[in-house]
Amino acid sequence: MVADIRAALRTFYDGEMTDRASRPVAPERVQRLEDFLSALRERDATSVFEVGCGAGRDGAVIQRAAFDYTGVDLSATAIEVCSTLGLRAVRADATHLPFEETTFDAAWSMSTLMHLPNDDFGIALAELRRVVRPGGIVDIGVWGHTENRDWSSSDGRFFRHRSDETLKEELARVGTIVDFATWGWLEDAGHYQWARIEVPSQ
Repeated sequence: MVADIRAALRTFYDGEMTDRASRPVAPERVQRLEDFLSALRERDATSVFEVGCGAGRDGAVIQRAAFDYTGVDLSATAIEVCSTLGLRAVRADATHLPFEETTFDAAWSMSTLMHLPNDDFGIALAELRRVVRPGGIVDIGVWGHTENRDWSSSDGRFFRHRSDETLKEELARVGTIVDFATWGWLEDAGHYQWARIEVPSQ
């Protein structure tokens, strides 16, 4: 089942990644990224890692801000698109990151980790904590809901939505949540969830 979910995600994103590169980014996400970059400057961070680099829209902003950027994505097309933008990007799974411990000062992941089934979300969080240095920050954004639920969209993509409370409990595995916000509430109570987590110094 997990292999089928991965295959469906790759097929969908391989097919639409080129078009995605030209789509505008939502204003809330633009603001969160600007805040993230400001926080990195305050901490004298230099290296940033992104899970789910997609078409490189966030990665290009991060790199233009003079940070050393690395991204990963399941989609081979995403890696190709990022390469044309001059971004370092590697095809990899969020649950098996091909990097040594404490490689990066910070991590960024938007609209990616809610696609992980079973216990893979927890595994991905453990991987993020492993590759981000102590004292670093991790910004994560996912689509959630007022209730925990699994569902698949008509295009075959799997989603695991969590309530705000459940998401906070799981994100605490990475470290201390220093900020949390929601926006974009939909008619069925779905909404976007964003958090900033600080990896423990020890």
